[in-house]
Amino acid sequence: MDLKVLKAFLTVCKTGNITKAAEEIYLSQPALSRQIQDLEEELGCKLLNRHTRSLSLTESG
Repeated sequence: MDLKVLKAFLTVCKTGNITKAAEEIYLSQPALSRQIQDLEEELGCKLLNRHTRSLSLTESG
């Protein structure tokens, strides 16, 4: 687990949108999405509920 990935996750939580979070931390949206998916795999639980235009935290998140 990398500190950059955790900061990216916090930014996603704060903005509620992966695209906006990616712009804020100067990262491409696909790269950020992949980092979040890798973090979920590493922790073994789903962290975000993805909706059409937004996302929300799961209990684990």
